Amino acid sequence: MRKRHGQLLVGAILLVAVLAIIIPVMVMYVQNEAKWSVKQGQNTNAFQLAEGAVDRGYQKVIESTQTWKQIQDGQAIPCMSFNCSFTDLSGGTYAVSVTSGPNSGEVTIVGVGRDKMNKEVRALRAVYANQILNNISIQADNGVSMNGNNIQVEWGAVSSPKTISILSKTYPSYWSAASIDKDTNGSTPQNCDSPDCWWWHSYYTALPPTPTVDFAAYKSSAIASGNDPCGRAYYQPGNFSSNCTSLTGKPYYIEGNWTSFRSAIIGSVIVRGNLSFHNGGNPQVGAYAATVPPAAWKQYCNSTAWAYYRATYDSVPPASPPCFGNINYSYNATGVTKVINPGVHGFMYVGGNLTLPNGGGCSDLLHGSMIVAGIADIGSNSHCRIYYDPVVAINILTANLNLVRQSWQDVTTAWPAALP
Repeated sequence: MRKRHGQLLVGAILLVAVLAIIIPVMVMYVQNEAKWSVKQGQNTNAFQLAEGAVDRGYQKVIESTQTWKQIQDGQAIPCMSFNCSFTDLSGGTYAVSVTSGPNSGEVTIVGVGRDKMNKEVRALRAVYANQILNNISIQADNGVSMNGNNIQVEWGAVSSPKTISILSKTYPSYWSAASIDKDTNGSTPQNCDSPDCWWWHSYYTALPPTPTVDFAAYKSSAIASGNDPCGRAYYQPGNFSSNCTSLTGKPYYIEGNWTSFRSAIIGSVIVRGNLSFHNGGNPQVGAYAATVPPAAWKQYCNSTAWAYYRATYDSVPPASPPCFGNINYSYNATGVTKVINPGVHGFMYVGGNLTLPNGGGCSDLLHGSMIVAGIADIGSNSHCRIYYDPVVAINILTANLNLVRQSWQDVTTAWPAALP
């Protein structure tokens, strides 16, 4: 009996000891759970405010093309430099920073949110790019005919909502909302090159719309520019057939047709009617080392074209397989240049049809990007080349923006010291 009583006493002592340990822990947990819940709520509020800050910055960026230009020019936008605190959202305050970069044609928005108790701070950073003619050398609304024996389009794609005729071309990539002559079974899938859809894409329903060019801005700039070096006005109210070497960066604006085009131009060329090149040689702006776009390799994913790309531009990437087996591979060419000597370095817009030269003497024709509202007759029996320049493309003056988010991430940023 005494032995049983002793065992019960030991058990009671152990139970009291366990309770003495557990109960304070439970009390501490209950007390801290309330604090943790409050902290979590404050943290969530701060994060939501940071999201609201990024959205406010985004809405400011897309307010107008003028605002976009100011940002790209490095001008400060009112209350978008962590210099204003906003209280229109419940739960606390937030601040916004909007700057250009990190790359040309991009904008970085940083939003910082702080809960109403000033206990928690969260920050988000988003990068958007204005993809006006993203990686597109030629955009032609009424179709493209690549009927020249030696004409080549380098570094950027060819795109059209209408029919594209490639003939024997093996590069660049081609995108059509209608048919492509390589597609032998019409609209029946598979509407791209087999097996990986790297090269041509027919009946492509996600083709982006043609950018809305800001003609008023180009026209007013041409009028304000006065006369070109040959004494002819940059703005022409009707048809035009004269030519001049103009390396000023000022735009030409032709209300009618420009026939027998044979000019060396640095700057934009806006022709509201048809544009036809002079058959034969074209004057050139002067040779320079042009930067090969970082993603230019994506235009040469046909196996034959891939060997050409490595031999001509960039021997660093692997020899095989073409495009590393994945078109979304992260490789970017850096520091790669090619000496070219184009006839035009800039943006070209043709409101009617485009006809390229068909004769000897043509070499580098354009370094930039081109929009054709009519048919693009890319035909030449001499070695003409059109090179895509992403810097020219992102600086096209448009009446609207086409922002695409490049990145979005949670970052560590303190609440701006200058703000209460």
